[in-house]
Amino acid sequence: MNESAVITSAAAVAAELVPQLAAAEREHDLAGRFAAGQLDLIAAAGLLALNVPGGFDQPLGGTLEALRVLAQGSPSAALMLAMHTSVLAHWRLDPRHVPAAQRTAFLEQRDWAFREALAGRRFGVANSESGAGGDVRRSAAEVREGRLFGTKSFCSMGTHANYYMAAARDGRGAVDYFLVANDGQRVRAAGTWNAVGMRSSDSISLHFDGAPVVGPLGYRGILDGPSLRHWSTLSFTAVFIGVAESLLEEATAAPANILQQTGAVDLHLTLQACRSFLRHCAMAEPQPADAAYRALVRDCKLYVTRALAQQATALYLSQSGSAYRFDAPFARKLRDLLAGPALRPAVGAAFDEVWGEMAGA
Repeated sequence: MNESAVITSAAAVAAELVPQLAAAEREHDLAGRFAAGQLDLIAAAGLLALNVPGGFDQPLGGTLEALRVLAQGSPSAALMLAMHTSVLAHWRLDPRHVPAAQRTAFLEQRDWAFREALAGRRFGVANSESGAGGDVRRSAAEVREGRLFGTKSFCSMGTHANYYMAAARDGRGAVDYFLVANDGQRVRAAGTWNAVGMRSSDSISLHFDGAPVVGPLGYRGILDGPSLRHWSTLSFTAVFIGVAESLLEEATAAPANILQQTGAVDLHLTLQACRSFLRHCAMAEPQPADAAYRALVRDCKLYVTRALAQQATALYLSQSGSAYRFDAPFARKLRDLLAGPALRPAVGAAFDEVWGEMAGA
């Protein structure tokens, strides 16, 4: 089977789930309740192994396509799967780029992590910290004697993940990525989650009080060394494209006045550009990623999430009546879209980087 056929089959499986996911999304969103049932459906379809050998084994392009389709039914569930697959992507790095002294340990950890994913284990992300400004290098969390101590924010899946990718300081004070296990005792919720969008992702703050560390994530030094960190940025991008596609479908389901028609056409054209930008990034992926490619990925996420949020807002303002209700599908999907620019890299930090590059050119 060629790669395009494999990608089609993975996206087709995702598409089969969309009606079931969409039917439950409203209830989860309004309640702000963790979408356990949504993740169970995704797991039953084998999509927790979306980019894992022995599962769908999707490359970057196939993973992005499946996430985009899933987001049409349940944005928060697609976002949680994006976190999960992005952690697993670190082990898809060509071992030749791993320092020779750590290569054997990397391969052993890779085999273990892929087995865990195939068994239905969930991998979450616990990198952000209050006051760090989205910069993981400013993390205050610490690893001491093989255990993680500290508080992390925006941890999608909350306490429901089995493992977390967590940025923390080692015994020498250097920040790196670690793989941390949720033992059910030393990981606890440190707040409630009531965001504008993605409410059922349960992206709460977590307090780690000596949670066991499996080891460095991938290999020691991966934060500054070769990695596939761009998978997470592009995965976020794919999710918000899927949300916008669903919102556009909602907007064109009923007769529209000229202002609504104009807004819908503008969003349609913007989606065309966004899909093309994302496909280009997937097709141009080098390994390992260089600085130019990482900048391209950043620009893709920055452009897509801002452009879609702006066009969807304009389209929303052209609506009337029931579309303005808090529980209306259009309003709910718009709230999900508005979460896009805030996800890492946050829009402010990304603009600072782009301006710095332009000024220094």
